[in-house]
Amino acid sequence: MEDYFSIIDIRTSCRIEIYWYNVIIRVFNKNKEEKFALFKVAVCDDSIKEHQQLQTFFSQLSVGTSYKFEINYFSSGEALLQHYKEHGRYTFHVLLLDVEMEGIDGIETARKIRSLPDREVQIIYTTHYPQYMIDSFHVQPFHYMIKPVEYEQFQVIMGRLCDYINAAILQYVIVKTDAGEIVLRASEIIAIEKIDKRHVEVITMERRFTTVCTLAEFASKLNAFFYQIYRSIIINLEYVHKFTSDTVFMCNKESFPLGRSYKKGIHEAYTRYRVTQFNGRGQLYAF
Repeated sequence: MEDYFSIIDIRTSCRIEIYWYNVIIRVFNKNKEEKFALFKVAVCDDSIKEHQQLQTFFSQLSVGTSYKFEINYFSSGEALLQHYKEHGRYTFHVLLLDVEMEGIDGIETARKIRSLPDREVQIIYTTHYPQYMIDSFHVQPFHYMIKPVEYEQFQVIMGRLCDYINAAILQYVIVKTDAGEIVLRASEIIAIEKIDKRHVEVITMERRFTTVCTLAEFASKLNAFFYQIYRSIIINLEYVHKFTSDTVFMCNKESFPLGRSYKKGIHEAYTRYRVTQFNGRGQLYAF
């Protein structure tokens, strides 16, 4: 059986920009921008029937969501390891591994991949036998799917994993400066202020960075708890000390003007932020 390659819902006729460690994709089609997350997935199973079923499941999951999948299919652990040998570690975001395969089984395959080392790839096992879960703890799988895999089970587990990967990646922002590229945690950023058409200033507690970028471009990199309060200013709601009818005061003693058209929105965004913090549910998108 030959290993084969499949890509789902990628419109090659469009101009495509890939960034965020090749996960977040921006597609420009007829002057309309769309943004979605592209996940590189390896399915390793010695059953062609399982390949076909999972391909159908991935197609279903990509419909109506911002998640798209580039999938490689492998019929053995040896074939997957050979792919790693040829392409290097960090080849995939997700591995769907059958536990029971002829030759190298799924657990041993994962052990070899972890020892490359590739500690970033997220592993989901598929198996008829739940007792294998104990044997796999040392390779730190994200989850198990019990065969025969139903779409409802697949949808819940893969959806949760995609959310997890997306959240983890969006915790960091790469800022290009004259001194080089600086990697910042999004949580370190207090505010971003437009300097001119092609430059913004990134403000943290420790220092300020100037980068070549529009405010809109930088906004597309931000994850949770950020809100635009003025045509030239975006703030991190985590650092808000208080706000009045025309000013937002930050906990580092800086203050920024609150634009008239943003007044209603900031109350709603900050309320959602506080509720999210209270419930511990993770991300809030303010844009």
